[in-house]
Amino acid sequence: MFEPVMTKYKDEILENLEKLVAIESVAVPECKLEGYPFGRQSADALEFMTHLAGSLGFATGNCGNFACHAQLGEGGDEDYAAVLCHVDVVPTGQGWDTDPLTLTEKDGILYGRGVADDKGAAMVALYCMKAMKDNCVSMKRPIRCIFGGGEEIGMDDMGHYFSKHALPTVAFTPDADYPACNCEKGILHLKLTGRTDPAILSVKGGSAINCVADSCTAVINCDEHTAKATEAIVNAGDAECTVAPAETGFAITVKGKSAHAMCPENGVNAVNCLLTAAGEAGVLTEGSAEYFFAQKLCRDCDGKAIGAACSDEMSGQMTLNVGLIESAGGQTSLSIDIRYPATLSSQPIISRISGEAADAGLSLEVIGDNPPLYVPADHPLIQALGECFTEVTGKPMVPVSMGGGTYARALHGRGVAFGPVFSDAATSNLHMANENLPLENFMLHAEICYRAMCRIASLDCGNE
Repeated sequence: MFEPVMTKYKDEILENLEKLVAIESVAVPECKLEGYPFGRQSADALEFMTHLAGSLGFATGNCGNFACHAQLGEGGDEDYAAVLCHVDVVPTGQGWDTDPLTLTEKDGILYGRGVADDKGAAMVALYCMKAMKDNCVSMKRPIRCIFGGGEEIGMDDMGHYFSKHALPTVAFTPDADYPACNCEKGILHLKLTGRTDPAILSVKGGSAINCVADSCTAVINCDEHTAKATEAIVNAGDAECTVAPAETGFAITVKGKSAHAMCPENGVNAVNCLLTAAGEAGVLTEGSAEYFFAQKLCRDCDGKAIGAACSDEMSGQMTLNVGLIESAGGQTSLSIDIRYPATLSSQPIISRISGEAADAGLSLEVIGDNPPLYVPADHPLIQALGECFTEVTGKPMVPVSMGGGTYARALHGRGVAFGPVFSDAATSNLHMANENLPLENFMLHAEICYRAMCRIASLDCGNE
């Protein structure tokens, strides 16, 4: 049985996690505020971590409000170990049973936006470094906790940070599941735009491209019979639909269920439900953007309808998530998140979708393309993390693949995702309402994280 180290820090961790969760640090894409690349709330979360780290006696630095860090041990960028976490979150969304910005414990489970992704792990990492300091852990190199402010909107935060600082010698990011994830699918973000359907006066849905859209409203110029037919089709499925008279036509609102874009099948996509129902009710006209979306992108979660589906043995099936839709000036845009297999290229997917879109009179923009990650299972880092996992849990560690994207991609083979969620536990509701982590598992993660940080601070990993 392992000897607990982190139990003595439990109260402090929870006290400061409560303060961090209270900051609604949703990162803002292309923020125009000078000095705030991801908005003020993201910067507030970074400032909170910087101040807390300083109060604990660590050297700190803020990299232009893109990211900040805290370091234990002397030395610069020449050779250091790192733990990468993020303090920005996805929007709270709807359907919570507790206040999403209040850390709440119910029946031994912690609830709040960011508890599992990734504020809880960020706070644990900082206090693991505090425990290393208090216990005078011997280190070959300094160790640094790096906290990002824009992970949920493309990870430009780490790109900026590593343009100012060298890559760590070795690192991990506690922003996934246990055991270690040595394989991450590629992440492709596309935006398709075309002529708004003549019957659609306005449409808007979704909160983030990397979340299943949990709400969508369209004002449709149609008669009451057609509006009610659309409502009935939606309500025959898993979503909820309501119809209300508008100044012209009817406002049709669909409520779905959010989920992480890496597993869109776990949610109920409100945009998909509304557009496919409108198509079946005879609302949409062939040649419009909405008609194309309903036929080609809203019918499945794997790209089969548009002919882009693909898979590999290592990482499984491609996924396709509709995240955002909005109309303006006679044009409607749909933003989608695709997670493609680790051994494949994004180019055939882009070519297929762009070709189909062009044939229908739509344009396609590649918003982002984050290549896959693969670190061999026999890498010294994977072996070391496995030993830490086994020491605490008593279970062997077999590396896994996932569709999620983490900061490990920015490390160019020098790091992987490792924790904090235990894959055999009940769902943590990442990117969904009622995001949570069992308190017992949370503290178990703290013990694993502490040992892993001690190990990487002295690991011979072959890339110094």
